Amino acid sequence: MHLYSTIVIPTAIYASETWRNTKRIAQKLNIFHQQCIRRILGISYKDRITNEEVLQLSGLRKLEEIVTERRMRLTGHLLHLPDKRISKAAVHWTLTGGKRKQGQPKTTWRSTFIADLKTIDIRSLDKARDAAANRTRWRALVAQCTKECGRN
Repeated sequence: MHLYSTIVIPTAIYASETWRNTKRIAQKLNIFHQQCIRRILGISYKDRITNEEVLQLSGLRKLEEIVTERRMRLTGHLLHLPDKRISKAAVHWTLTGGKRKQGQPKTTWRSTFIADLKTIDIRSLDKARDAAANRTRWRALVAQCTKECGRN
């Protein structure tokens, strides 16, 4: 299990803090993670053991929780940057002018991040910036967001 958590998981979620979060991505990560753990532990689907029980037996977390934690940690770093940095502009940038296609807007990294903030009752980027200014408070909010993500 140690090799899996130190080699396979980091490889599978490399640069995941920059991914947009969609149900399809989360489902594929979950399936991959469960298949690997079941294969390592020798658990078959015929054994009728739930995915939650498999995670408890392995002592591992859902990959979706880890991805959310990494995304929130990256955002904390981005919110600390000076306003002139291009990477900070990515958090605040919105498209002006032009028209988007008809239908539901595409899920973006920013919309994913804002949805993460809403799970911990932060409704604006200004409040997020204030929370990120206090690093210990931000770490607590990241942990809370990760727990909320794990419940869903």
